[in-house]
Amino acid sequence: MFERYHSIYGSRGSLAEVWIDKDAKLVKKYYKINGNTIQNRPPVHNTIEEIDKLFKNEIYWTTKLKSNLVVNTYEHGKLDDQPGYYILQEWPGPDLLQYPREDLNIVFPNITEQIEHMFRFFKQHNMYKFNNAMCNLTGKNGQLMCFDFKYAATRTVTNIEIERHSIKEWISKIDPELIFKLESLL
Repeated sequence: MFERYHSIYGSRGSLAEVWIDKDAKLVKKYYKINGNTIQNRPPVHNTIEEIDKLFKNEIYWTTKLKSNLVVNTYEHGKLDDQPGYYILQEWPGPDLLQYPREDLNIVFPNITEQIEHMFRFFKQHNMYKFNNAMCNLTGKNGQLMCFDFKYAATRTVTNIEIERHSIKEWISKIDPELIFKLESLL
């Protein structure tokens, strides 16, 4: 049974209303103007033009990057009852913020190396993700997976500083050495 997901330990909740069915291992995300984000507040992006652009970007990148490193998308489309969209994806488990930091290397062995592998994969696809936060990482059976590509973009010289900031601000909390280890992959 799907239950609405709220968390004070997550992202700012900029767009999606999130529903999770833990038994079925599914997550359904609604991209709509009158949504209620994981922070239990209205979305930051609240025009249909913004929502349309971000949804299309999400679908573009999750399709292009389909692999064992990215949460699988099963279905997506327009909402029937109002302007907006939905995405149905696998739910491998909680995001990384839900684990005690000292347990991350136990749950996800070699997590630093897995993140480096993920960034090599992003580089191969000429993409910057921009929101490399722990709340956008999950996984199963020790395999780290990422999700939330609504802000992702093709690599440019201008965009490199945004990606660098994302690494320093968020993902380096897993391992501060990632700031230096990922530099060559930017």
